[in-house]
Amino acid sequence: MTTTSKEYAEALFELSEEEKSTSETADGLRLVEEMLASTPGYLAMLASPAISRENRLKSLEEAFRGRIPEVLLGVLRMMVSRGHINGLSEMASYYENLAREFRGESVALISSAVELTDAEKASLKAGLERKFGRKVEPHYTVNPSLLGGLRVEIEGKVIDGSIRNKLDQIKEVIHS
Repeated sequence: MTTTSKEYAEALFELSEEEKSTSETADGLRLVEEMLASTPGYLAMLASPAISRENRLKSLEEAFRGRIPEVLLGVLRMMVSRGHINGLSEMASYYENLAREFRGESVALISSAVELTDAEKASLKAGLERKFGRKVEPHYTVNPSLLGGLRVEIEGKVIDGSIRNKLDQIKEVIHS
């Protein structure tokens, strides 16, 4: 993540927190990203020095005024004016992390060798919430190379209970 994107996210978060609109701002960022994803070329147009800054800002205003919080629109105007709009996706991702931390939530990236049942997912989520003392938003993936067990990444920590990991540890002991 670039320092510039991080600084925009932190500034936006502080401003939205002052206005008590962190959730609305996060929703606005998702709306902006969805629109950019569904309109190929719009981001490139906003970033293009070949188009006058006034026209780029006018386009931004027309697209988003009244649809997103004013504080977000102001930061987007600044990003366009300073030529940093290409960092929007990174900024939005960092903002979401700040908002999640503010709400006392964590994201858990959970990999399993096979698809987990709903009951297993609920039990795992509850266990992680107990262990970390906060709400957990789980993101599940299936990775057959694990052979069995689970691998969880949460708050910068890795909990690797996969059979693949145990086999690798045994292999390391044998070859040392």
